[in-house]
Amino acid sequence: MSSNRSSYMVKAESEPACSMRISRDSDSIWCSRECARYANRIGFKNGEIWDIAIAISELVTNVSKFARTGTVTICWLRVPRSGIEFVVEDSGPGIEDIEAASEDGFSEGRRLSDNVPMSERRGLGAGLGAVQRLMDEVVIENRTSGGVRVIVRKWLEK
Repeated sequence: MSSNRSSYMVKAESEPACSMRISRDSDSIWCSRECARYANRIGFKNGEIWDIAIAISELVTNVSKFARTGTVTICWLRVPRSGIEFVVEDSGPGIEDIEAASEDGFSEGRRLSDNVPMSERRGLGAGLGAVQRLMDEVVIENRTSGGVRVIVRKWLEK
């Protein structure tokens, strides 16, 4: 199952630029900074770079919380137009209901309620929804081998 901000995902040709391993909580800072640097190098503006950094931080945080390890791969897209693609993969338990997990207020496989104290929560329930709002295209899928693959794209303005 996929969840797209647009109604379809454009097939794009890309050149992988680099891949980063996720193995600890602090990797969200490192990965988001490296992804932002790469976006800057290919011409994204400051606001777009911040959007990318926040989205990557959210995705890497999810990997470290729920799967412990994974990877982020950065690709520079050139066809059908110029942009950037990030593929975040893990080998964790997967997401039971991707559609529900993409809605604000859903975390850890359930809808958060006010009667659950913050100290008992692992998340705020806004991460995947925020990623969808910040990026141009988002696909979230459970991998057949286990875990989750999230593909996010941001296009450079024409």
